[in-house]
Amino acid sequence: MSEGQPADGRTTEGSVPTVVQTDGVPGWEPRIDGRRVGVYDVYSRYQQTESVDETATAYRLSEPEVYTALAYAAANPDQMAAIAEHARELYEQHASEGLTPESA
Repeated sequence: MSEGQPADGRTTEGSVPTVVQTDGVPGWEPRIDGRRVGVYDVYSRYQQTESVDETATAYRLSEPEVYTALAYAAANPDQMAAIAEHARELYEQHASEGLTPESA
């Protein structure tokens, strides 16, 4: 476990969360360091709820982690749009194969 992180994984007060990306690994999107949740997922959830608290609760993040993800998304709109487009393409591909959440 990294310094500044309690057992539940939330960032402690005073530590500053950062965004990381694994270069050269297809499908790895920018994410909060030490987490598996992608920046785009946090950004998308926030757009739906317009609530930092609800977004933090949904992904078990601290508010600073949510704000870091939102700041990264705002600073990288082209990357967020590309991730959204890729997600739409995957959904359409899976839908054409009958593999959607609705079919489960």
